[in-house]
Order: sequence, then C-alpha cells, then structure tokens
Amino acid sequence: MAKKAKKPISKPKKKGGSKKKKSSGTITKIIVVIFVLILAFFLIFNVFRPTRQAQKVEKPITQIVEKQEKEEVKPVEKPKAPEKTAAEVKKDEKAEKKAAETKAVEQSIKGTWQSTTGGAFLTMDGKEYRLDFMGVDSDQPIIGTYSVDGDLITFINKKDPCKDVKGLYEVKFNKNEIRFKCKSDDCTKRRATLPTEWEWLNTEE
Repeated sequence: MAKKAKKPISKPKKKGGSKKKKSSGTITKIIVVIFVLILAFFLIFNVFRPTRQAQKVEKPITQIVEKQEKEEVKPVEKPKAPEKTAAEVKKDEKAEKKAAETKAVEQSIKGTWQSTTGGAFLTMDGKEYRLDFMGVDSDQPIIGTYSVDGDLITFINKKDPCKDVKGLYEVKFNKNEIRFKCKSDDCTKRRATLPTEWEWLNTEE
C-alpha cells in the first residue's frame, strides 16, 4: 500500500501580534491627539495674550486721562485781594457818597424852572440846558450842555454867546426852589442870569 502523504502541519497563528499592532495604533492616535491639543492651546494662548497685555496697559492710561481731566476741571483759586487800609476805605466811602449825591442832583434839577426875579426860564433835561428870556426885545436863548459832579454843575454853551466857555456853579435846594452860586464863569450873560433863585414849574417823567 502506498504511504499517505503527510499534510504539512500549519503552525497556529500568534494572537499576540495583532494585539501589538492594535495597541501601537491606539498609542499613535493618542499622541497625535495630545499633540493637536497642545498646538491648539499654544495658538489660543498666543491669540489672547496681546489682548490681555493691551487691557493691562489700557487701564493705567485711562486712569491718567481721568486724572488729567480732574486736574483741568479743578477751579483756579483767585488771589485774595489785599485788605484795604483805613484811608482807602474812607476814600471809597467818600466816592460812594459823592456818586449818590450826583445822582440825586441830576434827578432833582430836571424840568423847567422860572426865575423868581422874572425875565427868564431854565430848562434842563439831563444833558442839555436852555435859558429863554422873556419880552419883545429879549435876547436869543442860551443853549448848551451841562454835567453834574456832586453838588457842582458845569455849563458849556454850544454857540454864542460864550461858545465853548465853561461855567462852574454850586446848586442848593430849598423845597421847590433851587439856587445857583457862581464858582467861576467868564460868560457875562450866563453869570448875570443863573445866580438867582429858580422856582420849579414841571419835571420830565
């Protein structure tokens, strides 16, 4: 009888090799994932890092600007005026008293006045004055301006007679009458007319 050929005995495959391949593949994936995560972390860190630095720098700048604005808004203290001496206080009081007297005289002399000796009318409106004379042969009126300083009045004629000539008079009040006392006046006609008592006729409102 012919001998049967022996079948080659096939060696059983080792199971360990496939396991090693699988484990090495898993480790590789884990390493790749870790590498990707690390790379992503660094990218995110680098992106947000300048913003944080900018925020850190921006805060002190804002504080500096606010400080500067507060300093600019701060009111400037005015230097205190030096205290006045007794002489200066007395001088100021005298000036105030004179100003009040001037205002009172200006208001009191406004209106039309008639000479108590007759023959003339005096009209004063605050800046200008006019002397009118009565009678058929009366002279031309004297027209000019006047200014008040306390109880003193300065008259200046606009035209002849005595154009531009100044006359200084002191005025005194007595109820509804006023009286002019000549201090100095080179205008003969005005000096002969004003120094008398004048009776109040009306005043301007």
